[in-house]
Amino acid sequence: MKKMKTYAILLFALGLFTMACNDDNTMSGDVYTNVMASQVKTELVDDVSLSPYEAIFDVSPVYSAGHLPFATNSNGVDGLETMLGTLDKTKSYLVYCHSDAPSIAGAELLIENGFTKVYRLQGNYAAWDAISFVDIMASEAKSKIDAAGFEAIFDVSPHYDEQHIPGATNANAGAGGTDLATLIASMDKTKTYLVYCHADAPSMAGAQLMEDAGFENVFRLEGNFGAWTDADYDVETSATYMDIMASQVKMELVDDVAISPYEAIFDVSPVYSAGHLPFATNSNGVDGLETMLGTLDKTKSYLVYCHSDAPSIAGAELLIENGFTKVYRLQGNYAAWDDVSFVDITASEAKSKIDAADFEAIFDVSPHYDEQHIPGATNANAGAGGTDLATLIASMDKTKTYLVYCHADGPSMAGAQLMEDAGFKNVFRLEGNFGAWTDAGYTTE
Repeated sequence: MKKMKTYAILLFALGLFTMACNDDNTMSGDVYTNVMASQVKTELVDDVSLSPYEAIFDVSPVYSAGHLPFATNSNGVDGLETMLGTLDKTKSYLVYCHSDAPSIAGAELLIENGFTKVYRLQGNYAAWDAISFVDIMASEAKSKIDAAGFEAIFDVSPHYDEQHIPGATNANAGAGGTDLATLIASMDKTKTYLVYCHADAPSMAGAQLMEDAGFENVFRLEGNFGAWTDADYDVETSATYMDIMASQVKMELVDDVAISPYEAIFDVSPVYSAGHLPFATNSNGVDGLETMLGTLDKTKSYLVYCHSDAPSIAGAELLIENGFTKVYRLQGNYAAWDDVSFVDITASEAKSKIDAADFEAIFDVSPHYDEQHIPGATNANAGAGGTDLATLIASMDKTKTYLVYCHADGPSMAGAQLMEDAGFKNVFRLEGNFGAWTDAGYTTE
């Protein structure tokens, strides 16, 4: 009987030992579970939506040098202990380090404090690094770039031309680059590479593509391009401004105002009031334009011009450098425009020219001449008791200076352009039309 009792005890002990040695990835509620790197990769990279972890804790002292995607730097096991009060004990947590002792201590700390779904990365950081990329913070990426630590930097986003990390390669075929698989086909797999995007999924897919192709040292920029710009690090752009001919601008602004593609037209010259393109904004020079950047929509189109190349080029380049991608510069500047069309003039400048008797004639092409008009103006509207403009100008000196206005843009622009097309060299249109004159408090007849 004693022998049978001893045998039964041995069987019971054997059963306990067998249970204890069963599958390493099971958990009894009071111990953590070891999980393989391949399983974590499936959860974090292959399908981000599957991730079961509320948080992933890196308890190593070298978090910044590289870590699992979405990992939190706990600043060691002691740091993890200070975070316990903020964590939901019903959620799942993953702990890892670069060696067993700290990761075991971190996992056991959670278990001892009532957490029941605790996982530890089997093989730690090295096991992960063997099968997948690692994340790197913007500051560490910057340090590596400054030290020429990357063989290549790949931007897999569709926004490369707008802005990118200096030295990056466009790895998005749909955005004018070359697809990543083609780019890496003949590259050295032992070198170090950085992959980033503007969102997690594409950057993770790109980095994993390289890992699966056998590349040994692939980093992904944590937080993507936004983390880089948030840190206020330098960026490059492949976008350039486009020179556009005055004849094209004339077609867009005068021939059919409705088709104008420009959100704004900036005159960066110091002589805006002396004459400018229709609807142009006085930016008070390139420095003044710089102060306006924060108010502008970077997705819209802008035209820049001056009276010489240097300021207009500087203005266009300023917009490009600040992320504007649809920037145009008037080829030949103001003089090119003046050759093909009229120029606008402010009410104050028109008043000064009138006072100085600079205009050979002033034409009111509106139907409201009899109600009120600028002193000395001629009624150029046949439908309102005047003489049509074409008849009035037939025998006039084309070298003299003239002013055209109305109560609306369409007729005044048409009238001024009619004179330009007839060969008149110095035709001005009153910016803001008759309303601008009366708003300024100037006298009328």
